[in-house]
Amino acid sequence: MTNTTPDIWFYNLGIKLESVRKVAFSVFGFDVYCYGLCIALAMLAGYFVTLDQAKRTGQNKELYSDFVLPGILFAVCGARLGYLIFDDYGTVLDFFRFRDGGLQIYGGIAAGLAAVFVFTKIKKISLLTFTDTCVRGLALGQAIGRWGNFFNREAFGKACEGLFAMRMKLSQVKATGSIADGAREFIYNGSVYPIISFNSTDYIQVHPTFLYESLWNIGLFIILTVMLGRGCNSKGRLTAVYSVGYGLGRFWIEALRTDQLKLFGLPISMAVSVVLIIMGIIILRKN
Repeated sequence: MTNTTPDIWFYNLGIKLESVRKVAFSVFGFDVYCYGLCIALAMLAGYFVTLDQAKRTGQNKELYSDFVLPGILFAVCGARLGYLIFDDYGTVLDFFRFRDGGLQIYGGIAAGLAAVFVFTKIKKISLLTFTDTCVRGLALGQAIGRWGNFFNREAFGKACEGLFAMRMKLSQVKATGSIADGAREFIYNGSVYPIISFNSTDYIQVHPTFLYESLWNIGLFIILTVMLGRGCNSKGRLTAVYSVGYGLGRFWIEALRTDQLKLFGLPISMAVSVVLIIMGIIILRKN
């Protein structure tokens, strides 16, 4: 290995990423962030996958096109509100400061589900048929969107020595933590990360939970695609498999994270994951 000091380093895999920037490019002095690009690509991918499935299953594609704009607006606004209410405790004015960052996935999911429920009621179509058509695109979109956390150096897991352990420059970590007095340790959310020095540069080595979730969701997308290709036409089946699969993945991945949002001492993400699993099982049993 060379003696360079990469921004991100998958040490045990021998992969060095010399420069991982948060800003992708600038247009007339306006910075376009990699995080935003990941979210935009995620939305586009989900949209085109959904339209393709609607076409393949003989549905009216315009129905899903009509949902895109209100669905995205509801989901993004819900994700922003969730972040301000539970993570940042922000004000009403902070809601419009999207460029400062801050989206919470479960706020987005809750608002998105509400939008789907209202939309299907207005259009008088089957809720499960609609969700069956959307979940493949949702899984792929989530796989892509998670890479925004990679560029922001956020939502990482506990200290890790395993194969996929990811080193990040301590100076670039978004999370606010503290360095223990007289010790080579970084403390964040009560978790301790040994500080690793290389060429006078300090690193911490963590579980890349963004990568775990991205790979998990890609696997889920493949499973759903295979089911569709094999003629799975039982109403609610794709929705149920997504719900159980995503819930299982998010549950064990959340257990690795140190920035869990808790209510009465219980991690909300893990509780919601259990609800998703139960909901999926109920749908499977009824359809």
